[in-house]
Amino acid sequence: MSVVISSSLTIADTVSGGGVIDGDNPLIGYQTLVTAANIAADSMASGYPASNMANPSTALRWLGVTSSPAADEYLTLTLDTLDDVDYVAIARHNLGSAQITVSIEILNEATSPASWDELVQETLLPDDGPALFRFTPQPIGSIRIRLQPGTAAPTIAVVQAGALLVMQRKLYVGHQPMNYARKTKITNGRSESGQFLGRIVVNRMTETGAKFQNLTPAWVRENLAPFLLAAQEAPFFFAWRPESYPREVGYAWLTNDPRPANQLANGMMSIDLSMGGVT
Repeated sequence: MSVVISSSLTIADTVSGGGVIDGDNPLIGYQTLVTAANIAADSMASGYPASNMANPSTALRWLGVTSSPAADEYLTLTLDTLDDVDYVAIARHNLGSAQITVSIEILNEATSPASWDELVQETLLPDDGPALFRFTPQPIGSIRIRLQPGTAAPTIAVVQAGALLVMQRKLYVGHQPMNYARKTKITNGRSESGQFLGRIVVNRMTETGAKFQNLTPAWVRENLAPFLLAAQEAPFFFAWRPESYPREVGYAWLTNDPRPANQLANGMMSIDLSMGGVT
């Protein structure tokens, strides 16, 4: 679970609605331009097509084929959008455990012939949790994920790319980072004499919440409302403090029906998001 920020991206402090927006404002990656028709892989094991990565389900996945000799694997997204794109994210992968170095490249059509330029530097992820790659907002025709050979064939279940929702306010006291908000259902074994025999974990899940206050009415209507509509059906990537805690990222879904409410007489609004997810 990681946020990887492009070395070429400078996040300058800006002021919005009386608050400062910087690298620690929460990020929500819900918009995705990835479809089954515009994602392709260099190789695919039988039964594990690249189109699975366009599905939000983590039960479906793409699996590459290890070549001999080992070679880089590319996942190419043909987005062809004039709108700004500033993130690529992945979930349920093995890039950390398989020691697969990952980077993001963009097609530069201004050169002749067109060339692939590095957009996010080579990174070895610390684990197999959700990862979000952030870069300078820009229109993108084609972008690809470069996977260098590791100890096993790469596999990924979910790939998203689009424009991030940068929350207007930060999270402070009371928030439980998703990777620490574990909830387990356990059966304890005991003998007839009361001796402890062991524990069986029946179910594991992650549940947390995020409460945002002092949101300006215009920002809620313009930026938050589209997310709330999309999140009724689709999961999203969530990073609560991406600069200070880049390893605390989740692939989440709403578990409540959040309703923005007027909070103050000046029109400021608040909202509570309850979510479950994987980390």
